[in-house]
Amino acid sequence: MEESIKELLKLAKECLSIVDSSTLKDKEITMLIQSAISDLERLKIDVEGHIEDNLLKNTIIIYVKAHFGDGDINKRTEYLKRYKANLRELQFSEEYRAKEEVDSNA
Repeated sequence: MEESIKELLKLAKECLSIVDSSTLKDKEITMLIQSAISDLERLKIDVEGHIEDNLLKNTIIIYVKAHFGDGDINKRTEYLKRYKANLRELQFSEEYRAKEEVDSNA
């Protein structure tokens, strides 16, 4: 997963128009990526199994854009709406749902 975080960081910086060689905001962006992943996992979305999927990547990047810096409140609101719409699509899709672990002691 660590390699995926690095790839997502590179993609997020590109989407935020930050030069790849600039590392000043890497910690903040990485924290937001990890927060998005935690949010997706909290909703029982299989992140690790679909980390290369464009819908999942897009959802993570939208989360980052909605929470990064002190941007325009209208844009942030729009990004949050898009994030929530993507979450609904992911949540209700059987394909993205995390597999439930079966308790073998039951």
